Amino acid sequence: MLARLPLPAALIGTLLLGLALAGPTPATAADGGVAWTVQTADNDHGTGRANFTYDAVDPGTVISDAMTVVNTGTEALPLAVYAADAFTASTGEIDVLVDGQPSRDAGTWVSVDATSLSLSPGESAVVPFTVTVPADARPGDHAAGIVTSLTSTGPASTLTVDRRLGTRINLRVTGELAPAAVVSETSARYEASWNPFESGRLVVEYTLENTGNTRLTGSETIATAGLFGARSAPTQLTEVLPGSTVEIAREIPVFSLGWVGGSVELTPEAVGLGAASLAPVTAAFSATAPPWSLYALLAAILAAALTTVLIVRRRRNAAASAAVSASDVPAQAD
Repeated sequence: MLARLPLPAALIGTLLLGLALAGPTPATAADGGVAWTVQTADNDHGTGRANFTYDAVDPGTVISDAMTVVNTGTEALPLAVYAADAFTASTGEIDVLVDGQPSRDAGTWVSVDATSLSLSPGESAVVPFTVTVPADARPGDHAAGIVTSLTSTGPASTLTVDRRLGTRINLRVTGELAPAAVVSETSARYEASWNPFESGRLVVEYTLENTGNTRLTGSETIATAGLFGARSAPTQLTEVLPGSTVEIAREIPVFSLGWVGGSVELTPEAVGLGAASLAPVTAAFSATAPPWSLYALLAAILAAALTTVLIVRRRRNAAASAAVSASDVPAQAD
């Protein structure tokens, strides 16, 4: 998967990161004649692996593994290779720190044998690396990535482009697992429909923070209360790494007469071996929800009704006045 990343202050350009998150298909980067793939090497740890995953690792363990890089383009490929901490971005995508940003967790445990590669078109290379788990490593999940990077500058500009492609490392250190999640900053806003006979749209936003020591996912439902209460279908959450915070926005159709309230109902679940659902988390929300098109229709109906009443009343008054005038005319003698 390719994802656009934010730029550090010292770099102007576009950064692309591909992380092999699912399936044995190699992660691929391509831009004209520049193209390459990365994937896990086949060895004693397994074949056709989606990523580098190590479960039940004791503190102090040393793991040796390797990544395969292939130049699938038509141009020579000078690549930098490095390891860095992985995290879940606020958008919900798994990301890796840009080279030069200091890692503080599993990124510091990984030592890459070759920090640079030069591959001719069609050439491949195996990049060995070592993961040394500290003796005092915190129990639970730790994430990093092995990244290949190609930095280039246009000949007629100062624009720098950094194309990055990497494979994720998931590592679970033995010890007590303590999954936990916090939902905060819940808010809602209502967007009325132009059609008074259709429901409006309620946009619910909240922040989910993984405060435990395991990777976290789960399911979420949005429910509204009242006469026109509604409930969304359960939505599967993206994976959130420990210490990461994601911002989530959901939409649900709602019919409202002016106010709507409800709650976010979240059932978190730890990922991996020993995964378990946690106690549900509920966060309330409310919002003013004026259905302006319905109000306008009701106002038009009321105005039409009042106009009709006034017209009828005036006609009745006019008829009554005419009748009185007719009765006041003296009868002529024969």
